Amino acid sequence: MDLRRCFGPRHLPTYAVMTVAGVLLVVQRGDLSPYISAMIVTLSALEFQFNNLLYRSPSELEALTILPVSWKEVILAKNLATITAVLALGIVTTVCLLFFSPRSPDAAQYLDALLFVWTVIFPLLCLGNLRSVEEPRRGGRAGNGLILAAGMALVVCVCAIPYVILRTFAGSSLACVIGGAAGGWFWMRRSIPSTAKAAEHTLTTQ
Repeated sequence: MDLRRCFGPRHLPTYAVMTVAGVLLVVQRGDLSPYISAMIVTLSALEFQFNNLLYRSPSELEALTILPVSWKEVILAKNLATITAVLALGIVTTVCLLFFSPRSPDAAQYLDALLFVWTVIFPLLCLGNLRSVEEPRRGGRAGNGLILAAGMALVVCVCAIPYVILRTFAGSSLACVIGGAAGGWFWMRRSIPSTAKAAEHTLTTQ
């Protein structure tokens, strides 16, 4: 259900605008990697998938209680669906940006994009889980989806600071891998349990 909503007509205008912005960016700035630019567009366009985990529909939180699984499993499944959506939409966006990019793609750019995603995805999931329980938006988006996507782009850039330091300035791929793994550990051991507990508490106090 989560994946079907990601690619529904409700979100297509925001994705289209963000993709056009990405195309203009790689055309104007020929030194930018189309791979990383595509992932920034993808992560930003999927703001609703990260930051509104429990209320994609007005009664989703209540409906989840009928599942014979724990809240940890629910949150994990939803986060994995988000990662899947990032990969699927990222491929489409990358093809679009590569078509217009003045740079010829190479293996180094592809590796950089993989390290970029590995470094930022877990912090984004942790922040999204936190926002989902602290600032839930019952029924989906609240306000202009494009504004929310633009705000998400800023969050992505902030989360990318460790990547810029470790990969661009220090030139260390291994440090990016270790940093991403540390983020993944925190997501699994801290973020998912705390989000599950907060979701259960929200339901019992309604």
